[in-house]
Amino acid sequence: MIKLENSSIKNWVFVTGAPRTGTTFVGMNLSLPLEVDYIHEPFNPQCGLPGVTQWYRYVKPTLDTEEMQKYHQLTQRIFTYDFKLRTKVPKDDPWHKQLIKQTIGSRGKFYLRIAKINPFHNSAIIKDPIGCLMCEYLYVHFGVKPVIIVKHPASFVASIKRVDFKLGPDQFSDQPYLIQDYFKNEVDFLTKDWSDPLLATAALWRVIYKVLLEQSKQYPNWKVITHEQLSQEPILVFKQLYEDLSLPWSKSVENKIVKQTQGNKSAEARKGRVQDFKRNSADIFKMRRESLTLEERKSIFEMTEDVALQIYSRESFDID
Repeated sequence: MIKLENSSIKNWVFVTGAPRTGTTFVGMNLSLPLEVDYIHEPFNPQCGLPGVTQWYRYVKPTLDTEEMQKYHQLTQRIFTYDFKLRTKVPKDDPWHKQLIKQTIGSRGKFYLRIAKINPFHNSAIIKDPIGCLMCEYLYVHFGVKPVIIVKHPASFVASIKRVDFKLGPDQFSDQPYLIQDYFKNEVDFLTKDWSDPLLATAALWRVIYKVLLEQSKQYPNWKVITHEQLSQEPILVFKQLYEDLSLPWSKSVENKIVKQTQGNKSAEARKGRVQDFKRNSADIFKMRRESLTLEERKSIFEMTEDVALQIYSRESFDID
């Protein structure tokens, strides 16, 4: 682990997992105290560090290649706050949102600006699902405390289907060190042409969590939290996370989390929202699972079975 200079941040947390598994929800709620900064997706090629171009880049802690060493040099700047983030302005955003982002920057830039001038900070949350395969590297070299969010594969696929995102394992096939370390006995899984969107999404889930869960077995202090745990008992889970991560819990923090998880009687996101934190969290899993047909749930189970059964039961897929 390197010695970090010029930073008053002594407590670093890395919140990650697959996209749309609740990483933003967790990252934002862990950074509610004034003493805790929030850093949004520095490894996202669209809105992250200038110089980052690879989606889901795998970096070995041993930094075996020149490219990995360049990523290391770039990443070090995060931990001294000597970095900038790019602005993402989606073309389908309303004109007023586009104008705001062009003027003051998108979410990452906004929160980074606050972090750099925060005189009270001593902890920072790095939230980034795109950087999920850098988790072990960040832990070994920078002492981050990983928090891995896992969402049931059926619920994950249904969530991606709802927003009509196109996700698949294409980004992994050209990463030889990832294949060597985790997929050497199933190279065809990463190179296969996944024409079925449902299977492609399930395959992405399997790749990400095959790696993260295998890594987490080596490090007992890593936190692996399911989206379903968060939905059923948000206060209990967050309170324990705050304690384990040495973050300052308070009644104010508790009230804000309660408001987000119980503020809407419906579990469904409000119309037109890709992300909606204010909803009835406890019913989300059942609603998502029931939006899939029996055949779809069976296909997802067959695709993810070896990884999913490390955390979820067969019964949770409702296929029998």
